[in-house]
Amino acid sequence: SPWWSPDGQFVAFDSRHNGTSDIFIVKPSGGEVRRLTTDGAEDANPAWSPNGKWIYFSSKRSGDWQIWKMPPEGEEATQVTHQNGQGPFPSPDGKFIYYSKSQDLNVELWRVGADGTNEGPVPGFDKKTWLWIAVTDKGIYFEENPWSPHPSLEFFDLKTRQYRTILTIEKSFAFGLDVSPDGRSIIYSVFDRDDCDIMMAENFR
Repeated sequence: SPWWSPDGQFVAFDSRHNGTSDIFIVKPSGGEVRRLTTDGAEDANPAWSPNGKWIYFSSKRSGDWQIWKMPPEGEEATQVTHQNGQGPFPSPDGKFIYYSKSQDLNVELWRVGADGTNEGPVPGFDKKTWLWIAVTDKGIYFEENPWSPHPSLEFFDLKTRQYRTILTIEKSFAFGLDVSPDGRSIIYSVFDRDDCDIMMAENFR
């Protein structure tokens, strides 16, 4: 889950290098990789705030998945949500954090104020998606029914609360999507192939 810092100087990402998932940052040119989380719980899905002061991430350190934040210097983390949350995505103006909330196999898109207040569903949004969204100043691009054979890429207008289908994806959706800075292009990933082999062990005892 790589995420550029706003100034382009660092990339935040998660890794299971130490067994459980943790948050790390590294310069785009490589070099020293700095580990930010050492709690021992699962920490994943880092997302930089627009002003670069915070890294939001999903964590199970409180017992279930919640959204937390910490400075990129690696200081103590602060819990942001308290009603379940995963896959944070800050709005461009930094006022809200959008995320997925899962309960009893039902997934909803929620948001919370950057200060941790007004935690609740995104007004007018009633589609099913999971983690993979891209928030712009005009609306939200998201994957509808990402587990179906032919999911669709949709746009939700935050002002009018109307939906628009961008395209139907002919292959199974993989992980992640993003919108170009000028808002004219979208990148997303798909599973291009899924192979398996049957192997035989000879002289097996």
